[in-house]
Amino acid sequence: MMKKIVPFNNVLTFNTDVKEITAISLEHEINKNPDVISGVFYISGEYKITEGLLEKEKFNFELPFDIALSNNYDIDTLLVDID
Repeated sequence: MMKKIVPFNNVLTFNTDVKEITAISLEHEINKNPDVISGVFYISGEYKITEGLLEKEKFNFELPFDIALSNNYDIDTLLVDID
């Protein structure tokens, strides 16, 4: 069993100041190849600029990733689980 933690050091830049994130969603796309697992995390949602403002701004970010695999793993039986 291989357990891999993929750290992200990306800076997610918002268009304006953020007072409160009111909604957030994480989706992903994964591609398994014999020597690498690659894909993209899609982060989206809404946020408020000020405390009293009812209008919300939307945000969308994409975080690509690659995880190198050794030849010890069978790509046909490989299970990718995201926590």
